[in-house]
Amino acid sequence: MPSSNENTIQFKVAYQGHITEVQTYPNQYYSLMTLISDQLAIPGFGLCCGMGSCGTCLVQISNGYHQGVKNVLACAVSVNDELANALVTIAGVF
Repeated sequence: MPSSNENTIQFKVAYQGHITEVQTYPNQYYSLMTLISDQLAIPGFGLCCGMGSCGTCLVQISNGYHQGVKNVLACAVSVNDELANALVTIAGVF
């Protein structure tokens, strides 16, 4: 369990018109894919080996630190401060 002095990371995940606020600790999850699979249980999302070869975890990330939107595979995204205040959108095409 993370120590009490670690800061939490807060961001939002959008899927099929619903937005879920997520709060976690840095590196509590192996990747953004494992966090989404664990906390949101979206059918078909991330059903792969987690090696970035199938695309079942494709998301769009936008936040105040980057201009525009980035399309990325969630299995390749670390859960760290770079996700703070971001909006992660799951396309839902699996």
